[in-house]
Amino acid sequence: MSWKDELTTQIATLSKAEFDYIETKDISRVSELDNNCTGIYMEATIIYFEIKNANAVLKDQGRRKMAQAYTMFNQILSSIAQRDGGFVNTYAPNALLVVFPGKEDEQAKAVKCAMKIAYALSEPLKDAFTHIAGLEFAMGMDHGHIMGTKTISDNKLEHISWFGTCIYKAMRICKECSRPFYVGVSGIIYHSLGEDMRITYRRILGLKKSVEIWTKVSYQYENVKKHLYQTNHKIAIDDEE
Repeated sequence: MSWKDELTTQIATLSKAEFDYIETKDISRVSELDNNCTGIYMEATIIYFEIKNANAVLKDQGRRKMAQAYTMFNQILSSIAQRDGGFVNTYAPNALLVVFPGKEDEQAKAVKCAMKIAYALSEPLKDAFTHIAGLEFAMGMDHGHIMGTKTISDNKLEHISWFGTCIYKAMRICKECSRPFYVGVSGIIYHSLGEDMRITYRRILGLKKSVEIWTKVSYQYENVKKHLYQTNHKIAIDDEE
């Protein structure tokens, strides 16, 4: 059989197969998947992390520095997310997904993680990137159901391809955010947060006052007016219980 005939047979088999999935919030079950018509389905909160000016950095500073920056971002996001119960997938040459499996009660944990990432990249670890000038990043967040499929026959998380409207919405929210607003969340996430994640306290003219940490922004998504909430509030990575 020629390679073309073999490909035709493979595609015909996939086309006729009924796509199945495993519903779970345990990412370790990815080992049960094959690279055919089987997926893993879960409810999750998504952080879409994007290097906003990747093309400019690539053009001005070259492939090696861009690859180095991506590797450093991946390490930082993975280290912080894993402590909070999330995991990181490579998603695009300029983007990473941080996935927090679980229902609505996991959303605040994911938001705190995003704020820790913003803190780490803009304060204690900022100097590590000084040799790669001009890097800009932002994060968009949404909550919903996602499905992942394997495209390579191994069990590594980074070889799972994820699909879900919440991912694309998180991408759109990320596009709206720019410095100094490092984190943007959907209305679903914002309205799930408790007061401790929506306000902070500052001294104004000597008086302690509550201050809203989120700014409401209107934007268009699929020709419908939506609202996101963005912030530059950060949580120090050493401020953990």
